[in-house]
Amino acid sequence: MKEFMALNNNLKLRMLTVFLAVMLSSSVGPNMTIYYAKYFGASITGVLLIIVSALGFVAGLYGGHLADVHGRKPIMVAGSLLTLLGFAIAAAMNSPLGRYPVPTFFGFLIAQVGGAITSPAEEAMVIDVSTPKNRRYVYALIYWIINISVMIGAALGGWFFRDYLFELLVGMIAVTIINLIIIQFFMTESFTPDHSLSGSVWQAVRGYLGVLSDHRYDWYLVGMVLSGIVTGQLGYYLAVHLGADFHTVRLFGLEIYGQRMLSGITLINTAIIIPFMSLFTRLTQAWSLRRAYTIGMALQTLGFALACLFNTLWPMVACAVILTIGEMIVVPPSQTLRADLMDPEKIGTYSGAFSAVNPMANILCGATVTLSAWLGGIGMAILFGLLGGLSILVVVHVIGMKPTHAPEQAE
Repeated sequence: MKEFMALNNNLKLRMLTVFLAVMLSSSVGPNMTIYYAKYFGASITGVLLIIVSALGFVAGLYGGHLADVHGRKPIMVAGSLLTLLGFAIAAAMNSPLGRYPVPTFFGFLIAQVGGAITSPAEEAMVIDVSTPKNRRYVYALIYWIINISVMIGAALGGWFFRDYLFELLVGMIAVTIINLIIIQFFMTESFTPDHSLSGSVWQAVRGYLGVLSDHRYDWYLVGMVLSGIVTGQLGYYLAVHLGADFHTVRLFGLEIYGQRMLSGITLINTAIIIPFMSLFTRLTQAWSLRRAYTIGMALQTLGFALACLFNTLWPMVACAVILTIGEMIVVPPSQTLRADLMDPEKIGTYSGAFSAVNPMANILCGATVTLSAWLGGIGMAILFGLLGGLSILVVVHVIGMKPTHAPEQAE
């Protein structure tokens, strides 16, 4: 508690806004795929999701640049206003008066773009007001809060989405307004923007070309994409593997089949992280970034690779425990390293560049599903082992490279 109270006020408020925003978005966002499939069909839904991801990706890049041009707060406020507008449209189109799927999609599209614009500015503000000394603690705490929020949000969505979508959307509007008030009236600007820069698209492109010239950060992004291919498999190959190969069992009267086992891995993950994240943060606080990333990523890779080989309950539970322990070890140092690698004058742009990692990793995750038809379970386990090992080699190489920017590096 003493360490928390010593944090910058912006960080404390950020914890609150993260909790509220993630809780409500987790209750509605994942279920919208079901909503779209019901009204548009599976093939159209796939196209709509690609459109949302593509626009969100572009908005994230541009939002990162704008955060360096105009400061963090104005972009966070502007993105929140867009999000509010999007949720208001979606709520109005799903009121007791009727449901209108097409304007609902555009409402959520606006909200997603608003969130994508805001995200790099929020990340930049966290880096601005944290220090190399407390950054690992800050990221661990935010990660812990996100897991609690996701768990509560998933429960809310599971119980209320089908019959009370309008009420959930009204709740999202209320939460967005609360977060907007917190940002506008209680957070302070953490960055003095460079007024020689402009918000033009060409200036943004030049900014990202500058990031690409930072080879240390480029290699870090490569390492994170490699890592993301392994750790993103719950929604890709492992879902296929468990759906096709898992041996259904009964546990305490409940039938556990492939889809439930997949959800069970997520539940085990969350159930371990919530009580034990702070303990693992303390235990690994003195570890170097190199040691923490190597051990954490190795355990995550081992957990995912073994999961490709097993198809029964208790070995899969063991895999879930192993990969979760690795996750608790690797996430805070990985995020700390990312902050250390950024140019302090261009943190927004660097954060925007990082927003490309998940879309790239997800595309490659999809490719692994196709490969699995030829490689089989053993081949996929070997592939994940190789990708995880490459990620470790790349990130360790990054840590050992000569610092590009100033001197807040931790070995």
